[in-house]
Amino acid sequence: MIQRIQSVLFLIAVICFAVACFMPVGTITTHDAYYIVTSWALKENVPGGTIVYPTYFIGLMQIILIFISFIAIFLYKNRPMQSKFCIAAIVINFVLLLLMLYVYPEIVFSKIWQVAGAELLYHSDGHFPWAILSIIPLPCLYFANKYIIKDEKKVRAADRLR
Repeated sequence: MIQRIQSVLFLIAVICFAVACFMPVGTITTHDAYYIVTSWALKENVPGGTIVYPTYFIGLMQIILIFISFIAIFLYKNRPMQSKFCIAAIVINFVLLLLMLYVYPEIVFSKIWQVAGAELLYHSDGHFPWAILSIIPLPCLYFANKYIIKDEKKVRAADRLR
């Protein structure tokens, strides 16, 4: 049955991942220029600005999360597989957040001479913060998995009574 609560939670996660995929992550301000960080690149924040460092695999991870969560919606007849997809999405989301919140600002951006020593601010001109929008799917996926396991227990208990 597709209208279960876990399907709604997966849909919320898909929407959050899709919006976060195409919104700016944050900004870096240096003495020379103003840079914008997206899921796809670190680039100068001017029209037609040059790409300083490509971060396309972050965008690809978000696209993968969108597909995993969307496919999991339609796996309602195969609850163990749906649970595995959910756990995979949780792990990939943790890796994504670890990369964007810790690895990029500390390791990657510090080695790029244009932005070395600058601080990454996780907001962009009044837009809804990317970090918060990327964290919202974690509880959704966790509770979806919890409801999947609960449904599986109910089905097994009903099969035992037959």
